[in-house]
Amino acid sequence: MKINEECVRDILDYLVNNLHIVIIRGVKGDFNSIDLLELMKHFDGKYTQEDVWYSVYNLEQSSYIETNDVRQNSKNAFAHAYISNVTHKGHEFYESIQPQPIWRKTKSIISKVGVHTLGFIESVAHDVAVESAKQMINPLTVK
Repeated sequence: MKINEECVRDILDYLVNNLHIVIIRGVKGDFNSIDLLELMKHFDGKYTQEDVWYSVYNLEQSSYIETNDVRQNSKNAFAHAYISNVTHKGHEFYESIQPQPIWRKTKSIISKVGVHTLGFIESVAHDVAVESAKQMINPLTVK
């Protein structure tokens, strides 16, 4: 099975924009949760259920998101998952792949290299963003 990087990006965008903190009695905060089934319904017609499930699974395994999941018969299989948070690491990844020009260049590079791991995508996006920032700081430098 292959990671669908567009699906990963869209899921992170959805989570960042739809997860929030619920304040209880003015003092105790907790995260709301988004059901994996809700994500599958939201992206129905755009991505397969398998792509959404696998993206959430890999985001959780890479510590980009936190889930409260019920595992069934296997330590590696979600029976049902509730996504409760995008971690600090997840926000860093999200921010690195969010700008459209950075994302287009990142996708171009990873497709040419053929490596589609989340860590590699994050690394390439970071390097592309740094290079873009360098060019903004010193626009006369041509590479």
